[in-house]
Amino acid sequence: MLKIGIIGGGIAGSATAYYLSKTKSEVTIFEKDFVAAHSSGKSNGSIIPLIEKDKNTSISLLSDYALNIHNKLMQKFSDIYYVKKPVMHLFTKNENSAIYENYLNSENHNNSHLLSLSELRHIDARVSDNVSGGLFIKNSLEVDSLMLTKSLLNYSVENGANFVNENVKRINTNSKDKLIIHTHEGIYNFDKIIIANGPWANQLIKDISGKDLITPIKGQILRMKNIFPGFKISFWWGKNYITTKDKNISWLGTTHENIGYDEKPTPNAKKIILDNAKEIFPFLDERFIVEQTACLRPMTKDSLPIIGRISNNENIFICGGGSANGILFGPAMGKTIYKYIFNEELDNYIYDFSVDRFL
Repeated sequence: MLKIGIIGGGIAGSATAYYLSKTKSEVTIFEKDFVAAHSSGKSNGSIIPLIEKDKNTSISLLSDYALNIHNKLMQKFSDIYYVKKPVMHLFTKNENSAIYENYLNSENHNNSHLLSLSELRHIDARVSDNVSGGLFIKNSLEVDSLMLTKSLLNYSVENGANFVNENVKRINTNSKDKLIIHTHEGIYNFDKIIIANGPWANQLIKDISGKDLITPIKGQILRMKNIFPGFKISFWWGKNYITTKDKNISWLGTTHENIGYDEKPTPNAKKIILDNAKEIFPFLDERFIVEQTACLRPMTKDSLPIIGRISNNENIFICGGGSANGILFGPAMGKTIYKYIFNEELDNYIYDFSVDRFL
C-alpha cells in the first residue's frame, strides 16, 4: 500500500485527494489553515472554456479536459451548487481583444457566437456605449468554489484519507526509502508527496529544485447587494467581470497584483475595480458594496500550470500554478497526478506542463 502525502487543502490538493482516495493507498492531506482558506474558497467559481486560435494547443486541450471533468463532477455532487451559466466576453471600442482575435482565427465556433451592442442589450440593457459587442459562450459553468473544494476533501476523508491541520516546514529527501514531511508538530513518512499548496508551494519547491517557480498574485473582489435585476449571465471584459451568485450577491472583480504575500483588501483596489466596472455598467457605485475580499493565486513565469514529477525526484509531484484559472484546472490537475502515480496513460500534451520546462 502506497503512503501518499498531499500538501495543501485548496482545489488542487483536495481534487488530488479525491481521486487518490479511490485507490487502496493511505492518503494524508496537510493544510496549515482550513480547507479552501485562500483563493479556492474566495474564487468566483467561473468555469469558462479558453478561446484559442488553435484548439490543438496544450492549454486548449487541458481546458477541454478540465471542462469534461467538471461536467462529470456536476453529475456526481448534486449539492455543490454548480450552475450552467453562459458568459459574455465584452469588447470595448478603444481596446484590442485577444479573445476576439482568437475567435476570428479559430475554426470551432460550435458553442460561441458574436453579438453586436444592440443584440447584447437585449440580454442586459445597462451595458454602456463604450462596448462595441461581445462573444457569447454558452457551454460555461459556475460553481461555489468553497463548496466544491470542501466536497472533494470531505469525500476523500470519508474514503479513509487523513486530514492533518499542520503547517509543513520542509520535505526531507535524503532518506533512501522514504520521503519525510516535517511540520511544526511532527514528522511523517511517505512513498509519494504532492506539493499543491498554492503560492506557498514555492519555498518547498525551491528547497528541492533550487528554483523559484511560483509567484503569489493578489486578487481582490467586491461583493455587491441590492442590484436589481441581477445579472442573468456572467459578463467579462479583459480580466474584469461581474456575475450574480446565490442570494442575489453580485461579485465584481478583479485585480492582479504582484506584491508578495499580502492578503489584505485595500481601498485603492476597490477604486480600481469600481472605475473599470463603471466604464461598462455606469450605474455601479460604492453604495452596492457589502464586502471586499482578497486572496493569493499561484502563478508561474509562463502563466501555465505545473503538473507532474520533479525531475530530480520521481516520487515528488507538483500540482499548481493555475492562477486565475485554478478552479477550472484544479480537478483535471488532480486527476492527472493520480494518473502519473499509477502509471496510467497520459495524453502527450500533459507533458508540456511538466516542471522540466523551468529547470
